Amino acid sequence: MSTCAASQKRARWVFNISTWQPTESQFLLASACIQEEEKVRIGKFVFRSDAKASLVGRLLMRKYVSSATGIPYSEVNFLRDEMGKPYVLNPLVNFNVSHHGDYVVLAGELASNKVGVDVMKFEYKTGKELKEFFSTMSRQFTPQEWGHIRGPIGTPASKQVVMFYRYWCLKESYLKAVGTGISVDLNRVAMMIQEQDLRVGTIVPNTQVCFDDKLLPSWHFEETLLDEDHCVAVAVSKSSDEDDVGHGWVSQTFQSLDINQLMEGSSPLLESDSCYTREFFKKCEKNTKPCTSASSLL
Repeated sequence: MSTCAASQKRARWVFNISTWQPTESQFLLASACIQEEEKVRIGKFVFRSDAKASLVGRLLMRKYVSSATGIPYSEVNFLRDEMGKPYVLNPLVNFNVSHHGDYVVLAGELASNKVGVDVMKFEYKTGKELKEFFSTMSRQFTPQEWGHIRGPIGTPASKQVVMFYRYWCLKESYLKAVGTGISVDLNRVAMMIQEQDLRVGTIVPNTQVCFDDKLLPSWHFEETLLDEDHCVAVAVSKSSDEDDVGHGWVSQTFQSLDINQLMEGSSPLLESDSCYTREFFKKCEKNTKPCTSASSLL
């Protein structure tokens, strides 16, 4: 994972929430560095892991907007559109966040580019057989995509799960970028994957998208593995002067931030809230519902 200058408007950041067990003082400060309505939303999560992931996402957004635009940290004001997507009234940048499994990710872009990001952990959580699960999801993918997901006869279930989540991640990134989310039928969005495998530290930049059978050449995708269990996809609408990969467009790998880097440059918006902090630490760490990782399906 690479480093990038904090002042750049284009950013790819990742935070591993599984490795951060906040101390009381860390949580007191972090929860004071967000807006009141964000704090209320985070407090409603039942599980500590979900609250922690949401908090990190809000801190990533605030750090990015402040560093990319020069707006003082405490003066960044997030609003939500009709779909609930956070944004700022600033013409300089667009951004999107996602969290799943062990990671929270942020993709930030120039204002001329729409951007969406999605991260997925390769785990199968339902109690159904994989074949039955795929049957219930049949309308979410095109026949060509299902052929790629299932693979040839004899393809291990673990590889099918990986490809399923890779396609899902790509579609989510695109729909988040255009601002519709999964309110749009996913089978209207057809992803055309050119490279079979993803690798840690390497960006796959040549996936394409069709919407209602029409190729959308202005959309650029960046895919990679964060580790062997997590994939991430970024969808960006290229501006007219960034016409092709290699001709004005440079894909960017993800920069990993720890808690000290995340909080660097921060300043509180709210008073420290010891009661709110105690309630956070009373929460169960995570949902204990059994799940199956892709690697265990071998």
